[in-house]
Amino acid sequence: MPFNSWKFLTHLKETLSKLVGDKQLHTWDIVQLLSRIPQSQDIGEYLRSTEKRLVSVQLSVQQFYNSAVTATPKFKGGDRTTPGTDETVSWKKIRRISRTQHSLENSSAAHILDTIQKAPGEELLLLGVESLISCLKQHPEVRSNAIKTGAVRILLNARRKADSESAKGALREALALLGHPDPVGGRGIRILSIDGGGIRGVLVLEMLKKLEELTGKKPHEMFDFFCGVSTGAVLSYSIGVHLRSLDEIMARYEGLCQEIFNQSRIMGTGKLVWRHAYYDTALWEEKLKDYVGSSSLIATSRDSHCPKICVVSAVVNQAQVSPYVFRNYSLPWRFQSEYEGTHTAQIWEAVRASAAAPTYFEEFRIRDLIHQDGGIVANNPTAIALHEAKLLWPDTPIQCVVFFGTGRSVPSPSGRKSSPGSPKAGSEGTSWTNKFLKILDSATDTQAVHIMLSDLLPQEVYFRFNPYLTELVGMVETDQEKHTQMRRDTLMYLRRNEDKFKQAAKTLMLEKTVFQKLKDQANVHRELRYV
Repeated sequence: MPFNSWKFLTHLKETLSKLVGDKQLHTWDIVQLLSRIPQSQDIGEYLRSTEKRLVSVQLSVQQFYNSAVTATPKFKGGDRTTPGTDETVSWKKIRRISRTQHSLENSSAAHILDTIQKAPGEELLLLGVESLISCLKQHPEVRSNAIKTGAVRILLNARRKADSESAKGALREALALLGHPDPVGGRGIRILSIDGGGIRGVLVLEMLKKLEELTGKKPHEMFDFFCGVSTGAVLSYSIGVHLRSLDEIMARYEGLCQEIFNQSRIMGTGKLVWRHAYYDTALWEEKLKDYVGSSSLIATSRDSHCPKICVVSAVVNQAQVSPYVFRNYSLPWRFQSEYEGTHTAQIWEAVRASAAAPTYFEEFRIRDLIHQDGGIVANNPTAIALHEAKLLWPDTPIQCVVFFGTGRSVPSPSGRKSSPGSPKAGSEGTSWTNKFLKILDSATDTQAVHIMLSDLLPQEVYFRFNPYLTELVGMVETDQEKHTQMRRDTLMYLRRNEDKFKQAAKTLMLEKTVFQKLKDQANVHRELRYV
């Protein structure tokens, strides 16, 4: 049957009139309208020819909707007067308005899900999924109700039938917003944790290259979950999101450090006095945007190769300095992390917050929170990584945890570690400088977390690699001779710990048992039908 344009226009007019009368106009109403068109040979040609006009309609609809939302009065407390009237709005009216808006938002989400379920083609499916993503981001409070009404089941069924990578990617992001992770690829959860250390991050890349050599796999194929702090944050996104080769990351990372940390002492001292930052923070931010990108964290879930990633900063303007987690995922709605966090920030913002080392760079503000280097509270983020990973996959065992440190100095004869600026052994420690350095050393120590995890996790599951260095290179060191010596020390460490690296590689390569594969299939079947 040929396409009836007059019938289409009549439906469009009726629907728009109804929506304007209700003062609710959404892009997904256009999707539902188009889904009513009877299928025929001419529909595909018609949709292709009117694609540009459809996009224009979408934009107009979204602008109208945004302006309507902006114009809605918001009340924060007490009785307020509605703009343009003399009517006093009571708390009861405010609550009634709030309940009505919440009901409309839930209704809109249900409307979108119904459209996705009935979409006759991938163009309309993609449009519906993008609308759902927009709705979940603007109104996160509707998430739990959407899940209860079968959103996960609908999206999983849609992904199973989708052919285009763009539709599958959008569905992956929507599922990530709903807190639904896919099963892990190995026998259990495989976690990579990277601590901070500035230029010493090249040690981590050398050790990862060793694991690549032993397993024949890229890091994003070896691990399901990445966690990093400061330097570890930069490397986590470079490896997990951009999927660059380790050689390319090493060259780019060293170049980045040279650009940022190579400046005169006079300039640095002046900035430290006036801005409490020795290095050029504006330049650092500009380079970060170029190096890691400005995509939103949750949008990285569109790539099927991207692992789950979290990076840690320290929030310093609350009653207690506490860790803050930037996630590229949303946690399942039944679970809540012990750590405050977000998935709405951009990638460069997450790195900027996690690497805001005091006196090196200015602190970083995102909305009402002020962030500094995550190493202040969690220089070894492995415990946070375990907590987050178990929330994502609560019924999955831990297969392997690999923690990469960024170097340590050779212990002194007294048994104490020696680092630049730390108090000498036997010092009374009565000066304020010594007291401060001891407190800082204790707060950023990675050894305490390592001891705890080595006691809790089996020896064949937990692996910590942290090379001894002839000289503990500073995080902003630019001397090439010291860099060369640092690499020599790392290569020596790799040779001495060959067996340990082989054991880690063997654990990482463990595949799922037959029972686990059957269990995964049963879970998928259950989710497609009953979630």
